[in-house]
Amino acid sequence: MPAAPDELDERRLQVVAEQAVGLRWQILLTAVVVAAIVWRDVPAPWVLGWFAAVIASREWRAAALARMAADRARPIAARLRATVRWNVLIGACNGSAALFMTRLDPTLDAVLTMILVSWGAGAVSTSATVMPAFLAYAGLLFVPTAAMWLMAGGWLGWGVGALVLMFFGVQTRFARRNLQTFEESFGIRAENQALATSLEFERAQLAIARDQAVRANNDKSRFLAGASHDLRQPLQAMALNVGALRHVAMAPDARAIVEVVDSSLEQLRAMLDALLDVSKLDAGVVVAQPQPVRIDRLLTAVMASFGAAAAARQIGLHTTCPPGLEVRTDPDLLRRMLANLVDNAIKFSPAQGQVVVRACTRDAPDAEVELTVQDSGPGIAPENHRIVFEDLVQLHATGPGAALAATTAGHGLGLGIVRRMAELLDVPVELESSLGAGACFRLRLPRASTAGAECFEGDGAGSQWSLAGRCVLVLEDDPMVRGAYLNALGAMGCRVLPAATLDEALGHIDEPDAVVVDCRLGDGLSGFDAAERLRKQRRAQPALPVVMVTADTDPAVVEAARRQALPLLRKPVDDQRLGRALAAAIEGS
Repeated sequence: MPAAPDELDERRLQVVAEQAVGLRWQILLTAVVVAAIVWRDVPAPWVLGWFAAVIASREWRAAALARMAADRARPIAARLRATVRWNVLIGACNGSAALFMTRLDPTLDAVLTMILVSWGAGAVSTSATVMPAFLAYAGLLFVPTAAMWLMAGGWLGWGVGALVLMFFGVQTRFARRNLQTFEESFGIRAENQALATSLEFERAQLAIARDQAVRANNDKSRFLAGASHDLRQPLQAMALNVGALRHVAMAPDARAIVEVVDSSLEQLRAMLDALLDVSKLDAGVVVAQPQPVRIDRLLTAVMASFGAAAAARQIGLHTTCPPGLEVRTDPDLLRRMLANLVDNAIKFSPAQGQVVVRACTRDAPDAEVELTVQDSGPGIAPENHRIVFEDLVQLHATGPGAALAATTAGHGLGLGIVRRMAELLDVPVELESSLGAGACFRLRLPRASTAGAECFEGDGAGSQWSLAGRCVLVLEDDPMVRGAYLNALGAMGCRVLPAATLDEALGHIDEPDAVVVDCRLGDGLSGFDAAERLRKQRRAQPALPVVMVTADTDPAVVEAARRQALPLLRKPVDDQRLGRALAAAIEGS
């Protein structure tokens, strides 16, 4: 965008004013030199009068130009005309020194001419932005000087006079070129300023749009993370009721329908888990809590949870891990990472394939522990190694087993969750794979230096258990879920004491062998507070077994469960996991 004329004229005047203020000592020194040159040949009053006029006119002009440059109320055209008049005054005062040449010898005339011509040439840099002002000042220096030489006559006088006039013409061209350069520079600067303003505005708009998008995404993530409990409640009821149906005698076609419902429920649970994991990780509500972890126990629990899925696909699951090997990491996050990797390996391995999970130390006993999850699937081309960790990416498999893998492909979030959790744990994830050669995912974890590693939900998954004849108190404020507990536990042979409030539960406190408590109860009551009250109220058996069920993955909830030694099950919990946890709690009490 070109600069406005007034803005350009204001800048012209400002440049002239700045130069006028800054040349005080140069003009003074030059005037002293001129006075010294002519002092012997010119009457003193003339010299002193000239000297005073030069200095006074310079100071008055500098002060006047400074005021005019600051006086934006006065029209710029009027101020520029005044600038020309001030240059006429100073040019007349300085140029009047040429009259001294009538009393000097040719040598001093030459010296004085050099000084006056230098004064005039200097106007190219000081006054060329206002061309009429330059001509007014320089003309009153060059023309009188040339006239004095021409009047002297002879070849020397005519030659020097002509040279002075020619030099004036050259300086005028320089001044016009300087003016052109100034105008072009000012125009470019104005365009750059306009562009910078535009870019700053666009940057501000982009920042606003980015902040809005970030807020919207965080609001979405916080909503999904906060809604975890409400979303899992109906799934919890469905999972328990489906488990209860397995104990009911029914026709084969009805049994097949139950199995379909159970399979669909498991897929829905897996997708919900993935979506909520992504939302919570993106919202920043998940905090890693490193601690010593027994890798062999963790791998046993993870592999046991996939035994049925692998058997249905005729896929072999194998684990290799030195006993007692410990790492320092967040056990829950590592378990979920491994579960996603194993689930991914099973889904993309063909029938009769193999999934192998290995744990081994690297280099030295106190160095890193390497975990690998290797499958016999179709493999991943090297150019796709990076994108498979992005959300909603599902590559189309080729070769043997591709059709089967395609039918069992997931939702495309599993490896995205692995990437997020790996970043949270600061654990590098490497992928080695090529088409037709399967895939190997490698994690490197710091080895723990202390004992006392964490045990996990799911340990002993394959052991025999029974709740027949046991009495279980269920404290759950949701009637739908409470009824599902009644059905599922009743089908296991339990006597169930349902309670909607803590007061109801306290009324039965001496009867149950174990208690199932929801983490969030009505009226703002925490399941941890309820468990503590129940244990204190219990008289017959102080060590009352309590199993906590929650949809919350907040680290504070996990830590609270550890402090109270409460087994923690995450919703939706099926009847088998619930029964196994209750049996283990009763046995360990």
